[in-house]
Amino acid sequence: MQFIEVTGLAGVRSAVIRFTRPATGLSFLLFPMIHLGEPAFYREVADRLRRCDLVLTEGIGRQPRSPGAEALVASYEQLEYAERLGLVVQDIDYRTLGVPVVCPDMSGREFEAGFRGLPLRERLLIATLTPAMAAGMRLFGTRRYLARHLATEDLVGDTEQAVADGMPGLDDLVMRRRDRLLVRALTEFDQAYTSRTGPFTVAVVYGAEHMRAASQALVGLGYHAADAEWLTVFLVEPAQE
Repeated sequence: MQFIEVTGLAGVRSAVIRFTRPATGLSFLLFPMIHLGEPAFYREVADRLRRCDLVLTEGIGRQPRSPGAEALVASYEQLEYAERLGLVVQDIDYRTLGVPVVCPDMSGREFEAGFRGLPLRERLLIATLTPAMAAGMRLFGTRRYLARHLATEDLVGDTEQAVADGMPGLDDLVMRRRDRLLVRALTEFDQAYTSRTGPFTVAVVYGAEHMRAASQALVGLGYHAADAEWLTVFLVEPAQE
């Protein structure tokens, strides 16, 4: 199942997919997110979230702060100030949506403990490679480069995959452990609303790389993809070579 698509290098799109199950009014609406996009993309997502009954979103807890998590986030937050890209960091204000919001993600303390438990080699690689890659993108990157190297089905290009293969501890911390927390939350919501009457939509707003685990869990619970709609994350101007 494809969650992110490059449209002939004309732009990057995100597939909003609704999962339903016969004989129940509960549905899950998956919003695969990229952390850099055009403001219009995040406005459109926010508008759709206001029409849901509950929002399930990622977000490693800031209290207490996790220096490890902030170092990783800074790698793409710096790109917001690259005028040549003209993109913004995901800026949805969940407090203004008017619907309940639940965050089943790791706390800052949990993530920091996991980060400090990574092998020294991996922490050194993160400390050196992350700022270098962000600086290079800020100085020389284009939307076309992002489309080619970041907007594949799993949001990982060749270079990024090589880095992930060399840092299995980080991959487990950032992806696998958080996937398990998301799957547990989806299962708990399914069980809690099984007896509920009437339609009820749970929006799942997570990075696109977590959506494979979410969709597999929902299929395992008896849901199926009922419909999908593509939203444009950002366009690539023809002049940007």
